[in-house]
Parts: sequence; structure tokens; C-alpha cells
Amino acid sequence: MREPNLYVILSHALIGSGFFFLYVQHVRVIFETRTNIQQLNQLEREALLRREDALYYAFYKRLADGPDFWHGYEQLKNVTDIEYPHSVNVLQRFYVLPELVTAYFFHVVRAGFNPMVQPMQFYLEFVWLMGGVTLLVLYLYGTLLSENVFGGIYGVISYLMFHSFVAKIYERPLARENFAFPFIFLQMFYLCICIGRIIHRQRHTSRLFMIFAMSLFTACALLSWQFSTFIFTTQILIVMTSWNVCALPTGLANAFALDYSLSHLLGHALAFVMSHGNSQLLFTWQLSVSLSLFLITVVRQLRQVRSRRLGHAHDPLQGDYFSLKFILLAQLFASSMQGKLLELLNRAGVVSAPDGAHTHYCDLLAHWALQVNVGFVAHVSACNPLYARIAWSELWQLVKTMIVKPYCMYGVVMLAMFFRRWRKSGAPASAASEEQRERARNYVLEDFLEEHRVSMGDMSNRQTEQQLQQCFKLLESCDHDYERYKRAQARLRQEQPPTRDDFMQDIRRLRAQIHRNSDKQRKERAQGTKDDEEKQPELHQDEDEAVAEEEAKEKEKQETAADPTETLPSKSPEKEEEQKDQEEHKPKTEADSSSSCSGQRRRKRSGSRRSSVVPTANAQILNLHYMYSFLQMLVFTVIGLAVRKLFFLSFTQGCVIAPTICSKVWYHRQRNIFWSVSLAVFLLSMFDPGMVNIREEYFPTRYTQSGDDLDSMLEWIKLNTERDAVFAGPVEIIGTVHLTTKRPIVNHAHLEMRQMADRTEHVYSVYSRQQSSDIYNQCAQLKIQYLIISLDECTNEVRDDCDLLAIWDDKQPAYQKYPQFCHELLHKNVPSFLKVYANEHYGIIKMFSQSVQINLKHNKMPEMSI
Repeated sequence: MREPNLYVILSHALIGSGFFFLYVQHVRVIFETRTNIQQLNQLEREALLRREDALYYAFYKRLADGPDFWHGYEQLKNVTDIEYPHSVNVLQRFYVLPELVTAYFFHVVRAGFNPMVQPMQFYLEFVWLMGGVTLLVLYLYGTLLSENVFGGIYGVISYLMFHSFVAKIYERPLARENFAFPFIFLQMFYLCICIGRIIHRQRHTSRLFMIFAMSLFTACALLSWQFSTFIFTTQILIVMTSWNVCALPTGLANAFALDYSLSHLLGHALAFVMSHGNSQLLFTWQLSVSLSLFLITVVRQLRQVRSRRLGHAHDPLQGDYFSLKFILLAQLFASSMQGKLLELLNRAGVVSAPDGAHTHYCDLLAHWALQVNVGFVAHVSACNPLYARIAWSELWQLVKTMIVKPYCMYGVVMLAMFFRRWRKSGAPASAASEEQRERARNYVLEDFLEEHRVSMGDMSNRQTEQQLQQCFKLLESCDHDYERYKRAQARLRQEQPPTRDDFMQDIRRLRAQIHRNSDKQRKERAQGTKDDEEKQPELHQDEDEAVAEEEAKEKEKQETAADPTETLPSKSPEKEEEQKDQEEHKPKTEADSSSSCSGQRRRKRSGSRRSSVVPTANAQILNLHYMYSFLQMLVFTVIGLAVRKLFFLSFTQGCVIAPTICSKVWYHRQRNIFWSVSLAVFLLSMFDPGMVNIREEYFPTRYTQSGDDLDSMLEWIKLNTERDAVFAGPVEIIGTVHLTTKRPIVNHAHLEMRQMADRTEHVYSVYSRQQSSDIYNQCAQLKIQYLIISLDECTNEVRDDCDLLAIWDDKQPAYQKYPQFCHELLHKNVPSFLKVYANEHYGIIKMFSQSVQINLKHNKMPEMSI
């Protein structure tokens, strides 16, 4: 990983900005093509929003319709019409950070720039911008890992060609993941930058900025999506378990782990404060795991300080820095400590216990993994199409197009290159002409003069002449082919690292001996006179340094004599950085400066001729930043295969990883071959399905707008019900009823909240086989006046396991002998229940008190026939 200069950064920013604006326009046009939103009235536009999306837009509408931002902000602290009759602090209970930010800038724009701006139009533009941020980060992330601009471009093209596998921002613009994932992606990208910088520089810098940036990204994601905490939990576990394979100094590893865990803890604290004390943030697995990592690092730091004070050179915990035993103990201690703290805060009245969001997700996991019915609401949530498993046929189409087909074609190209090289090496070489021989000898002579820093006048030296003759013999063995000569010379260089490592080890050993002698002399100096204190250490140190210098020169001469064709071996970035840090503490002489400058010039001159090197595996493939990204993609794949809604996590991370595998493993040095031949093969293999997918997005053949006639029912509610009439109904549309009619509702789509799950179960009792009196009592407790029912669920028949009647039969098998209540309600007169509206999909039931007897004439009610 190289340090980019200013021009590289600006070029990447320019290319990424182009992709940013291209994607914003792309999704904007797709949404307009599918919905024709510019031609719809306000009610029809708002009727497009369903489930929790409608609920969150109602919060934004309350903020945007106020005289200023802070007026709506204060209103959200006390809302009584979404969980009637209870009062709810929306800022504390829901994930409304996107609505707060969008509404704030909406008031700024309306007051100072455009008074005619529409709230929904402004909100959707903010959504498209967040999607553009995701694509921008994807380009930068892919460029970072592949170390080539074409890796980022390849990831962007893959993302656009298979857009149906990502978060469908144009189908559900207000989904929470559309706002949270850009911050999660930014946090992952910046984490890889920090890890790569540490590995490259071998020191941890900009610690405060790292903590601030990662805390901010973490807090924004936690305040935008309830699933963010699970993603960050997997990230912490991956970093903890993969740290063992990266050989970093203990102090450097401690510093990074301490800042990393502290950023998660501060992000949690910031989210807790900004959400006005959302107690759900205190019961997350992320908080427990990050706290355990913080405790591990603190204990490690204390042991390291203690070892230094005692004078131990080896740390006893070096080998098991993140051992499984230590992780489990720290995790257990952190969880216990977290539970005790929350219990104390709950008793003191500072926080209240959450509504059981994690219990709901655990129930869903048990339902998917074990196929057991753990509750009515969990079964209803599992039947949501968004939570269905991805179809294997669809998954195979993706794998075949992006992995199997291009890599098979890539294998054919590599096989052809191998046979071509094999035939060329086995075939007898044609005799080179005298001109070609002379040109090759001149090239070798020029390289020899540059690499050994000798002039033509020094060629009379016998040793120099022998070295040059060795180079000419190597050229002759290669049939005077200069390219083959360079490859043979490169192979000889690769055989030298063991000898060089021994040499560097001897130098380090001599340097350590000098330091030990200096310490010994310092102690003697403290006991002697002042004069001895000033003279003796310098004398001994100069002598030791002179001895070390002579031994180093002697060793270098022996290595040069052993292999005359050897040039100075190229150093790995890690060893160069280590030597640079060690040499910073020594004074430089003029000879050292001139030697280093001439070495740099020699490397620059010879660098242009080292491009044609055979493909070799890159040792940096196991760098921690790449390993983290790959393991995170595997975790996302497991999550995405279980839940279709979350498959976009795996696909987006896969677009980052896919172009880096072959380029980093096989063509770390010969990148031009990979990006000119292999990249073209990859893109051609995806062109056919990719362009078909893009055309399907703009001109869908299977897409049909919702035909449930919800608009007419909403118009009827606005015209024929009281403004304070209380409604309940299916979670898919009840939020839309509240958004468009502003009528109070008793339930909504956030079923992970325990109280809302209980309310929804009572409302859905109308689809069961219970007696009318039991159903009336459950609805009366919630003070429901109008009950909306879905007529498709009132057929008194069981079609599949996801029918509400089938779910109720599993929960109440004793009632299977009775007819379904809502089916009877539609065809018979039931006391205290009156059907006042019906269309082809929905019906509205008005509930009366059993103590009041009213005879209503049906011909006077504004009712539509089924």
C-alpha cells in the first residue's frame, strides 16, 4: 500500500464525483419512470409509501410543515396519535436522524434560497444523494484494495449492472438502510485506511482524528437503522480474531485496538445522548463486545508497562493477545458489568428497560434456523416478503455471471499465456544477429555501470572486470535476449533475501550490543567521577560503532563477491520503514547522504526496465485491511442468504472484493496485463445480462403499480370520519392511513417493539376463529373506533403457511372447529360490529359499545359493494 500524492487524490476525487452524480441521476430517472410522481397529487404521492416508510415520512412532514425546525422538533417529543392513547417521544424511540437532518436543511433552503420547494421532492433528493455517497465510497474502497483505479471502476460497473441485487433505493426510498449503509460503508472504508496506514508506516498517527471520525460514522449509523448494531458487532469480532495473523509490534497493536474500541464506545455514547436516552442502545451486543475489547487492551497495556519496569524483554502475553480464552473471559465480564450497570440505572429511574427488540430478532432467527413457531408476531414478520430467503435460481444466475463465467474465461487466457511461454522456452532460439548482440551487450553494460556506480575508468580493476564478464556470460546463456536476461537476473535477486536477512540480523545484533554497552557504561558513569562520566561512554561508543561499521563493510564485500550479478536487492515496504525509523536516531554524514541519493537515483533509472517481471504472488494479500474486508463479505453473505432484504450487504461488499483477487494474487507487478486483458474479459462476460438488467430497471416488463385501490379508501376516511377517530388495521397500510388522513392509530409496523407486537396481535385477532365477544374486548381495550381489514385474508380458507388464519390455527388449535370471524363479519350481522366501507381489497368496520343499541340503515351509509 503506497502513500498517495496530491494529484492521485484529486484524480480519484474527480472520478468518484463523476460516478456520484451519474448514480444520483440514474436512480432519480428510474423512480420517475416507475411512479410518474410528477403527475400525481399529494394524496397519491403519499399513498406510495407503506409500512414504516409512511410512519417516518409523517415525522418528517410534521417537522417540515412547522413554522421553523425547532417547532416540529418539540412536537416530536410528545406524539399521541401513533400509539393512541399513549404519548411517545419519537426522538427517543424511533430512528429519525435522517428526517431531522433533511427537515433542518429543508427549512434553510426554503428560507434563504427557494421558498417554493416541495417537502417530498426535497426528501427524495436527499435519498438520491445518500445513494450517490454509497457509490462514491464503493469506488474509493475498490481502488484502495486493488491498488489500481480500474479496480474501483470495475466495482462500480458491477454495482450498476446488477442493481437489482443491491438495496432497491427506487422501490423503497425511505427504508432505513438507505440512510445508514453509507455511514457503515464509510466507517469500514476508513477502518481499512487506518489499518493500511499502520502496516505501511509501522506507527499509529492521527489518533484523535481516527477516534472522532469513526465515532461519528458509528453514531450516525446507529441513529438511522436498528440493524446497524449487529453489523458493527460482527466487525469487532472479525478485527479481534484476525489480529493474530498480522505481525505488528505489541505497542502498536495495543494503541490501535484501544482507539478502535474507544471509537465504538464513544459512538454509542453519542448516539445515546442524541436520541434523548434510547435505552435500546444500552442493551446491544455491540456495546458488550466493544467493552470487552477495551478491557482486553487495557489489561494488555498494563502488563506491557509492568514488563518494561521489571526489565523483561519478552512479554508473556505476546502470543495470546487475542486468545479465545481471554476473549471469552473479557466478554463474560463485560456482559455482566453491562447488566449490573443497567439494573442500577433502571432502579434509579434514569433509563427504562427496552421493549424487547433483540428478543424479536432472536425469535426470527429461531424461526428461520430451527423452523419452530416461537410466537404469532414473529411468524407474521417471517412471512414478510422482504424477509424471505433469496431464491437459489436467482443466486446461481448471479454467481454464474460474476464468478464462474468470467473466471473460467480468465483461466483460458492464463492457460494460453502459459502454453505460449512454454513453447517459446522449449523451442530452439534463432541465432541473433551481430547488431542485436551488440545492442544487448550495450544494455547490460549500461545497467552494470548504473547499478554498481562505476565509470569506464574503473573497468581496469580486475574484480570489476570479473563481475562484468559474469553478466555477459548470463546474457550469452539467454541467447542475447535482453528480456530473458532481466528475468533471469530477477530470479537471482529473489534467491538473495535469506542472505540479506542474515546480514540485517547481524546488524541488529551488533546494534543491540552497542545499546547494552551504553547502558552498562551509563551505570558505571553514575558511580564514578564527573570526568569519567564525560569521556568513557563516548570513547567506548565510538570504538563499538567503528567495529560494527567495519564488520558491516566486510559482510557487504563477501556478499558482492559471492554473486557478481547481484544488484542491490529491493526491500519490502515493511523493512524499508523499519530501517528508516531506526536510522532517524543516528546523525547523517555527507557520505551517507550522497549514498542514499545515488541509491534512489539508481532505483528510479532501473525501475522502468523492471516492468516485465514474471507474475508472482503478492505477500501483502494477508494484510489485515484486506483480510478484514474479505471476512466481512463472508459474514454479509451468510446474513444475506438468510434474509433477502439484507443481501445487498453481501453484494455491495462483493463488488469491492471481486476485482482485487486476481490482480493482487497473480499480477501484483504486471498490472497492465491484468487490467488490459483480464478486465476486458470480465466486462464482456457481464455485458449481456448487465445491459438487460439496466433496461429492465428503466422499462420494467413485470413491474405493476399497486392496484389495491387504497386511494379511494383514504378519500372516504377523510370525508366520512371524525378528525379524532381512532383507527387500527394491517401494518402494511395503517401508517399510510395516519400519514394521509392524520387520524390517530393504535398500531404500526415496528413489530420488534414488544408493546407494539402485543397491540398488533390484538388487532389481528379479527382474522382468527375466536368468539365475537373476545375480539370485541381486545379491541375495546385499545379504544379502537374503526378497524380496517384485508379482504384477501378473510376467505375462511388456508392456502399456505403464511395465511393469517393458518398462523392463528397453529397458535389456537382448539378453535379450528369455528368459522373465521372476519368472514362471518362480512356476510352476517354481528353485534357491536358494522361494516361501513368496502372495496375489492379492504373493508372498514365501525365498532359500537355493547350498551348502546343503534339501528342503522345500510342504504344511508356511504358504502361500496364488494
